[in-house]
Amino acid sequence: MEERQTVDYHLQQALIHLDEAVNQSIEVVIHQHISQKEIGQKWEYFLAHFYQTIREKGRQNKVNLLHWITFPRLRH
Repeated sequence: MEERQTVDYHLQQALIHLDEAVNQSIEVVIHQHISQKEIGQKWEYFLAHFYQTIREKGRQNKVNLLHWITFPRLRH
């Protein structure tokens, strides 16, 4: 079970960091007048890199991580 705890821990930490990144993104656009385009590009880079990493790791290990996710449940 130690592996599961490690995965849970890292996902929880990732959520904490993502929440802070969302908050800071909003903060800099509203209060520091950084352009939405500039912040949007940062998010695009991050999401593209994340998606590509999932695909590459899946290919390397012959698993499709995206099939593990039930996407309709994400709408909650």
